[in-house]
Amino acid sequence: MNEFDKQHTIAKWEELLRKPAKVTESREFPSWETVSKRDIQFEYIPNQIPKSNVVSFFRKPMGLALVGGSALSLAATLFFVFFLNPSQTKNSELALAPSAKKNTQSVSPLKVLVSSVKGKVSVLPQGSSHPVPLVKHYQLASGDVVVTEVSSQIDLDFETGSWMRITPNSEVAMDVIEKTNEAQSQKFSVKKGKLFASVSKLSKDSQFAVQAGEHLTQVRGTIFSVQFDGKSEVVAVREGSVAVDDLILTSQQQTVVKLGETLPVAASPLNSKEDKELKAFQTQTILARESILYEEHARLELVRLEDGTEYRGVILGQSETHLHFQGLEGLIEIPIQKILETEKIR
Repeated sequence: MNEFDKQHTIAKWEELLRKPAKVTESREFPSWETVSKRDIQFEYIPNQIPKSNVVSFFRKPMGLALVGGSALSLAATLFFVFFLNPSQTKNSELALAPSAKKNTQSVSPLKVLVSSVKGKVSVLPQGSSHPVPLVKHYQLASGDVVVTEVSSQIDLDFETGSWMRITPNSEVAMDVIEKTNEAQSQKFSVKKGKLFASVSKLSKDSQFAVQAGEHLTQVRGTIFSVQFDGKSEVVAVREGSVAVDDLILTSQQQTVVKLGETLPVAASPLNSKEDKELKAFQTQTILARESILYEEHARLELVRLEDGTEYRGVILGQSETHLHFQGLEGLIEIPIQKILETEKIR
């Protein structure tokens, strides 16, 4: 069974598991009030702890002498290690530090799932020469290459809250999509075509970068697009900022660079065509994320703060001081004292 068949089978199983059985739907279960009034049928009695059968060496003088001698030997050994040879101890600590740090920074795949597919889209898995048709819920991995045909596109949902769309006639390589306990590494190469991306705010050591032609575009959190036709590269930004090598693009800016040319000193204003496409992508991304949350929780809510900030998503619960909220870009905690009102959207 290849990777595509595995992903397809798992998706079918998950769909079946979400449906309740016919027996469950036909039965009526008692409420908590009814259950709480029933008599106790089985009372829990913890097992008694058995008495300890410990033999003490201090009952006889011989045992006391043995324990005393062992304690003196241990004390002498520790004195020699920590006081007479401190340099060796220090070197040992330095030798252990990198290995301990390495163990805590284990690398694992970053979950990037196919959210929607339009037309014919395939993936060439790393190390394989046979393309596989992409379907919804397929999980991509580092080294995969996504290829879209004419009138085809694909949307990718990142566990970090980011979102990517690969447009028709494109070829994009998932160079690195992995994470550690503290950061995420996300790097892509546009061989040809165009991609849109909505990147959630990254932590200090995280990376989201797109290579197209001779230049690398690095992002901290923004909505942008990268296009490459083999001769020139176009990077456009609607919100936030990106760095194209040493050139910084901010909101409503773009740059066009041909192969062999150096980057311009200053960016140019975002043209109306790119602005319209980026705005449509931003709106469609929000609607797609909301649909995913609604499918999972069967509700959608709005939290409005006193300063006018609004969060769309699902309220999961609350503590004495914070509201636990599943937003469009991941889990957040909202201070209750700053909340003006909440509203049910769907």
